[in-house]
Amino acid sequence: MRTGRVWEYSLLSRIMQSPDTIGRMIEELESRGNAVVGIPTEAPTAAVPAVPDVPVEAPAESSSESSGELYQCPDTTKQGTSLRERMASLGYYKKHSLDHDLLVSFAKFLQFDMSNENFKQEVENVARFLYFMDPQQASLLFVRQHEKSREYFLKLSEAGLSKQTVQNYIKSVKRFLKFHTGSTDLCFTDRVLHEDCKNYISFLDNIQMATSKQVSKETTRKRFDTFQEGVLSSTQVTAVLAAAKKDFLAVIGKLHAGECSPGHQLTLTELQLVLYYLEAIVILEHAQRPGVVEHMTVTEWISRRRDDTRPGFVVVAVKEHKTAATFVLTQEQEMWFDLYFSEVRPVMLGKKRKRVEDDDETDERFFISSTGKAIYNAYNDLERLHKKYQVPKVTSQMASRAYETATKELSDVQKTKVAGYLTHSTATAEKHYRMKEIGSAVDAFLILRNLRGDSE
Repeated sequence: MRTGRVWEYSLLSRIMQSPDTIGRMIEELESRGNAVVGIPTEAPTAAVPAVPDVPVEAPAESSSESSGELYQCPDTTKQGTSLRERMASLGYYKKHSLDHDLLVSFAKFLQFDMSNENFKQEVENVARFLYFMDPQQASLLFVRQHEKSREYFLKLSEAGLSKQTVQNYIKSVKRFLKFHTGSTDLCFTDRVLHEDCKNYISFLDNIQMATSKQVSKETTRKRFDTFQEGVLSSTQVTAVLAAAKKDFLAVIGKLHAGECSPGHQLTLTELQLVLYYLEAIVILEHAQRPGVVEHMTVTEWISRRRDDTRPGFVVVAVKEHKTAATFVLTQEQEMWFDLYFSEVRPVMLGKKRKRVEDDDETDERFFISSTGKAIYNAYNDLERLHKKYQVPKVTSQMASRAYETATKELSDVQKTKVAGYLTHSTATAEKHYRMKEIGSAVDAFLILRNLRGDSE
């Protein structure tokens, strides 16, 4: 009852001083379990948050650096239909500045001490959580608000996030607190707060235990749904590439004809189409995991190897991380990738806004988002491409399963080559990277191409 009936005068003052008084008041009421009805569809214009996670046209989980969300689906009249739009409309992408001392130190710990490649996303998860707990100031005082914390994770589920994703948010907050209780001077500067933080970690443990069964059920349900859907044909796997090819080639034609001075005359939508299409080639045509797109480096592109006996094919080995893989490109596709590298990528990099925690890692990544940062979740981009061309969504797992099924009638030798091509391991990538194995990779690629019925 206290949270609904007792109000601090200082809080009311901050609400009244807010540029969007009504919106701020509604947000506070809802955070206390009240329901506000009759809100007009066209709400009064609200002030842009100090550090919004996303542009007005929608977020690029952006922070989950996929490539930006300005690439819109055909029907723009349907608002709030996607999870991303729903999260943005509910304000769950709002976050505190990543330059706050609490977050900067946490980011450095993840990046350098823990060697966490996805540290930026984890920091942004925490920044969003901190904003929900106190929009005015990022602090550790949220550890004294157990009920509001539980409400936040519940709201994420109600917004449509999967149980596993909510668990990831909880893990991020938990790791954030473990860092501040175990790797800072907090135990000496504020013993009471330090103890509260430790108690809060136990509180998070209880939430995790309660939701772990839900995560298991969710995983089982997804597997069952996949089983019910059946296996796609090889042609269905790359349907979105066929649907988008005409538009894609039109943009490539501009670049190839030298009509653009390094891509600068292309629209953002055209730049993103080139990026998304090439990502889809890697994930769908070659059944590679999104991590291959997210981690492929400039060095790995420059070091691509050509087949001596069939110079029309090149092999790219992505092996400097846990998602190691090899894929083959035709001469035409190599030209597309090279045009992206020389014309489109520099424009993407030019959009980068430098921050304290930025380093040279982004500059080394081959695929760059439209915000100028390394792509964090390639599936977001793939999903946008499918929506744009109104083609049923296909994942790398679905593609891999389709190819494996299609090879059942092939000889054992052909099956072995395809299996090796689709295997994601450092050993396989290293093997294919050696010149004597390039021919085997090209053989496997040609088998897959024949299964899809591609003419060239």
